[in-house]
Amino acid sequence: MGGIVFVAVFLGIIMTTTEKVLGSFKAQAANSAETGVKKTDLYRIPPQKLQEEPGFNAREYDDPDVQAQIEAFAQAYSDGTYVPPLIVRIDSVTGDFFIVDGHQRRRGAMLAIERGAPIEHLDCLPFRGNDMDRVLLMLTSAEGLKLKPLGVADSYLRLNRMGKTSAEIAKRVNRTASHIDAMLVLATANSDVHALVRRGDVAATTAIDAVRTHGEKAGAFLAGKLQEVQAKGKKTLKPSAIKQWVPPRKMVVSLYESIEPIFKSLEAQEEAMALLTETDDPSQVEGMKVWVDAAALKNLYRVFQDAEALKQKHSTEPTPAS
Repeated sequence: MGGIVFVAVFLGIIMTTTEKVLGSFKAQAANSAETGVKKTDLYRIPPQKLQEEPGFNAREYDDPDVQAQIEAFAQAYSDGTYVPPLIVRIDSVTGDFFIVDGHQRRRGAMLAIERGAPIEHLDCLPFRGNDMDRVLLMLTSAEGLKLKPLGVADSYLRLNRMGKTSAEIAKRVNRTASHIDAMLVLATANSDVHALVRRGDVAATTAIDAVRTHGEKAGAFLAGKLQEVQAKGKKTLKPSAIKQWVPPRKMVVSLYESIEPIFKSLEAQEEAMALLTETDDPSQVEGMKVWVDAAALKNLYRVFQDAEALKQKHSTEPTPAS
């Protein structure tokens, strides 16, 4: 009987101890070997001590979307709503704190303080990594407002200048190397191109296509095209406005099939074919007369007219609202 009592008491002690361990975060973290729970390095730092490293953050604070996000954070801090911790690094020499992720959160907190909110500290996590890791964190952070195309392009350019190849950057940000190459084209475009993209007049992909085709003159080309579409009542320049129209595959096949009989009729004219194949200079055969089958020519003309009609329809169709 005494043995049964001892076992019951022993089990009760174990259960009480287990309950104490499981009953709080602090207790579980203190018994990490048993629970697997660990405590993070969370620090509470006065927002006035958190600094922005000049030139690091790729955001533009005059962007209405960024201003709206800062206002949203200010409201959240004032209301006592949860806001994720900032990520900061400390200068080992001066002891200064620099924000790596959370620039808008800190600005929101400062705005709330200006309005009377009693905010003494902000929750912060320490950053561990080098200068490349800081840029990559800014690119891949899931908190807050995503970077705009110019900010992304500028960040890729920083990594490229630190020695990272497009393939290496792509692997770190889970994108393709061709995407990185395209954004690097945007990053190094002239300021007039950047201005058009920043205002939202021209999509980033449209700007990239223009720079690849027109180089230094891309800004002037895009501005001219923008004026054309605005005269038609549109607000922004879409890729379709600058890309050369290409017939659909089915029509291309029809065009090729209708051209083939023309060449068949030329092949029957030995003298003409000799002149046509001996030179690549069109001026050498200028004024030369050849005959083609009228039925074949009529068929080609019909298919060409269909293609021209489709091209005209494509150019006059209204751009869908984005």
